[in-house]
Amino acid sequence: MEISLEEQKSLLNQFLERWPVEKISQLTLEEYIDVDNNDTFAYWLEHKTRELGSIRGGDASKFGIYKRKQPPKGNRKHISHGELYSWVSRFGNSEEDAFENVKAKLIDIIRLVGADDLEGIDNIDLGDTLKWKVAFLYQNQGTPALLNIFKLESLRQISNKPKATFPEAYRLLMAERGSKNVIEYGFDVYKQHKAMLLLDDDDDDDDDDEKHYQTSKSSAALNTILYGPPGTGKTYSTISKAIEIIEPKFWATNIKNRTALKQRFDELVKSNRINFVTFHQSFSYEDFVEGIKANTDENGKISYDIEEGIFKQMCDAASSRVVTEESDLSIDVSSRNVWKMSLGNTQGEDAYVYDHCIEHNYIALGYGGTIDFSGADSRKEITKLYRDAGFTIDNESYDYNVTSINYFKNHMNVGDLVIVSDGNQKFRAIAEVTSEYYFEENETGHYCQLRKVRWLKVYSPSLPTSELFSKNLSQQTIYSLKPPTLDLIKLQALLTGREEKGSLAVGSNISGYAVTSISSEIIEFKKPNGSRLPLPMSIINELVDLVKNGKGTIEDIKNKTLFDKVETNLEKYLVNGYSNLLAQLVAYIIDNGLSFGDRVSSDNRVLIIDEINRGNIANIFGELITLIEPSKRAGEPDALSVTLPYTKKPFSVPSNLYLLGTMNTADKSLAQVDIALRRRFEFVEMMPDYEVLKSIPKIQGIDISRLAKAINQRIELLFDREHTIGHSFFLPLITEPTIEKLGEIFELQILPLLEEYFFEDWERVGQVLGDHLKAPSNKAEKDHRFIIEKYSTSEIAELMGSEWEPNGVQAFIRNDYALTNPDAYIACYEPR
Repeated sequence: MEISLEEQKSLLNQFLERWPVEKISQLTLEEYIDVDNNDTFAYWLEHKTRELGSIRGGDASKFGIYKRKQPPKGNRKHISHGELYSWVSRFGNSEEDAFENVKAKLIDIIRLVGADDLEGIDNIDLGDTLKWKVAFLYQNQGTPALLNIFKLESLRQISNKPKATFPEAYRLLMAERGSKNVIEYGFDVYKQHKAMLLLDDDDDDDDDDEKHYQTSKSSAALNTILYGPPGTGKTYSTISKAIEIIEPKFWATNIKNRTALKQRFDELVKSNRINFVTFHQSFSYEDFVEGIKANTDENGKISYDIEEGIFKQMCDAASSRVVTEESDLSIDVSSRNVWKMSLGNTQGEDAYVYDHCIEHNYIALGYGGTIDFSGADSRKEITKLYRDAGFTIDNESYDYNVTSINYFKNHMNVGDLVIVSDGNQKFRAIAEVTSEYYFEENETGHYCQLRKVRWLKVYSPSLPTSELFSKNLSQQTIYSLKPPTLDLIKLQALLTGREEKGSLAVGSNISGYAVTSISSEIIEFKKPNGSRLPLPMSIINELVDLVKNGKGTIEDIKNKTLFDKVETNLEKYLVNGYSNLLAQLVAYIIDNGLSFGDRVSSDNRVLIIDEINRGNIANIFGELITLIEPSKRAGEPDALSVTLPYTKKPFSVPSNLYLLGTMNTADKSLAQVDIALRRRFEFVEMMPDYEVLKSIPKIQGIDISRLAKAINQRIELLFDREHTIGHSFFLPLITEPTIEKLGEIFELQILPLLEEYFFEDWERVGQVLGDHLKAPSNKAEKDHRFIIEKYSTSEIAELMGSEWEPNGVQAFIRNDYALTNPDAYIACYEPR
């Protein structure tokens, strides 16, 4: 949330009043950094002064030393651990030495920035974001030396100096500040920089920017688990994180546009760039890696095959590379016939056939021996040639010797596409037929039936059938492929990098204008002459609305008569100046939709494993648990491979497959997670976010943020912090802020969850809700307690007799009246 400049100035003053220079020299370790203390120096730097310049991101080691919430998560070479604290090893052999070293460096930074010695700060051995944020806050505000951007790559891009140091970049940018306040100037500079990423007219700069994002993406951990209590947005966050990994540039420009992120996520799922799986108690190695399963092929025939699991499929797809590619691929697959063909068996004596075909640009059929079928234009003629050559053909209509030759010779046409299979679960090449059938005998007497092709795409290793097909391929050598078995949209995307019948996206072409970028504000084209044309998305959206609502037509836009029919604030010269382009553009968007995604992105893939701690990790990963380590991935110096138990083939995990897991700590705490898993994943904690709940308006005086916080604080005292209530339970109140909706959330979600947590110990459930601090009432409609005694004293005496001793056992029920009583909720955090 943005705040005004005056509020930013006030925030800076609050920081300096809380942490004056003289205070830093007396700073203690507990004051510097602590767990769950919102008044430490580190917390002020990262969170409370975020509106002055953000240093969020990374882990706590950026502060040099930090207090842990749990035991260390495995060994990191540069981190040392004490009983309570961990620290950067080079800063000392104990937590006391490390902190004194860090504190001395902080004092030096404050002294050096006072002397405008930026080179001296640059030489201090602390994390960049930490030291430059400290320098920014303590600099002379009358004559500032640096602005509130703390990442070198950003400063280099903004200053247009790709090799600049921090001091050089700061001086270049501050020279342009003029009289503007340094806080305001820093944010203005950064906003302009973000806009330049969308509107930059220099092709070379675009390439450099793309390289920057492609480079920055590698900083994401290959194996990450988002963990925390239920309702803290773990699964929700995987959408943004997955896109950040695959398309960092798109993610950066749409980081606050949830609709665009979700739309692009769905597109990436459809194209198998992202896959989603949920672990459960019966999920197995065979489901995840490979195992024997029953399959049905194209013809409905059942077979028991070794089938790849989701993890192996994604590894194979991520490993595959295009080794041969036709440079000119202007193919519309919707108008082509598509065939499946086998070119030899990879495990058989004819394994050489495929390589020979690739080398000589043809496809070869293994049926027919040395018979020349050039003059055979029907099944009957093919059958006669077979019989004349001594072959036994019992049934002309069903014999596959005849069928295969008939397909290859008489049904396949020039221009048809051929997908070359590799077994029935993979494919390895796509070709376009360029000649009629011809016969060419060879010394083996096999594969003499030929057609010339041009190889459009050749993959190594082969791609899984899931990249193109809805089911496994048949073992038949040659047959026609059609939807829904063949996904034509995926085929179009594989061949040309765009979805022919999909939504408008980067890579699409409208009337000769190529789409080069799309954001929520701008859509940019490259004109036929090579120059650039940025068009405001607001204009396009309004044109789409006018046509959809029947106020105008595509023809009106094209014929420049739109402004004769409707009153609009659209810029007439722009709409009429590009009438042909805009008419076709609006028509395409109305028919197919619009994608904010980029068809050309990194080759990264993401496998999201929801509820990863619910599965038996040792059984599911098996021997592959070692292979997912970054240093053991394919291509790394310490790369490892294993022989899989079913296929007996070597297998390794590629470095461009990211594993993103979620873990509900209410199901299993982090301490209970398999130690082998903990050592190989980075864990990102996600706890209830009370700031999010502050956007919910008060409901009849109820402060939802305070309510949730009070409940969770009591849960921590009575149980633990891993069983707190996440903020997402309350988010429906943003759009429906009513006491009825709040009561529904409590009745159907929160109370059942608390009952489960405390094993129906109703007294403790009531304590969580503050009932023990509320005065009981004889009338339920006036009782502010959510959990009340089921029987009164007189009812107990009547049922059991006056002498009966309850021995601590008491029956409780929910008080339905409290669910719609605002005072009952307010009393949870303001006892009355």
